[in-house]
Amino acid sequence: MSIEEIGCCGAYCGTCKAYDTTCKGCKIGFTSGERDISKAKCKIKICCVSKQQNSCSDCTQYDKCETIQSFYNHGGYKYGKYKQAVAYIKSNGYIEFLEKADKWNGAYGKY
Repeated sequence: MSIEEIGCCGAYCGTCKAYDTTCKGCKIGFTSGERDISKAKCKIKICCVSKQQNSCSDCTQYDKCETIQSFYNHGGYKYGKYKQAVAYIKSNGYIEFLEKADKWNGAYGKY
């Protein structure tokens, strides 16, 4: 389990079934130079990686950010869970989040 496996939006790659097969994860490879951030399409990822943040929970503009807030406002259960993850990280930190998330069966779960 690694902080790098936490998506910028709050998804957790470490237990996601698509991770390492059809998905490389949100942040994996950008700090090492294996992947080029200028080729990324996700505005959330571009912002987070460019600012060298672990996730949107580190951002001082989080509450005012139209990009992440509009992402969370999509109709769908997972978006609410991702928002909940970022709030959990803000309140409890990455280590406690990882301890919970490592027991999940997918990109989100219970706290």
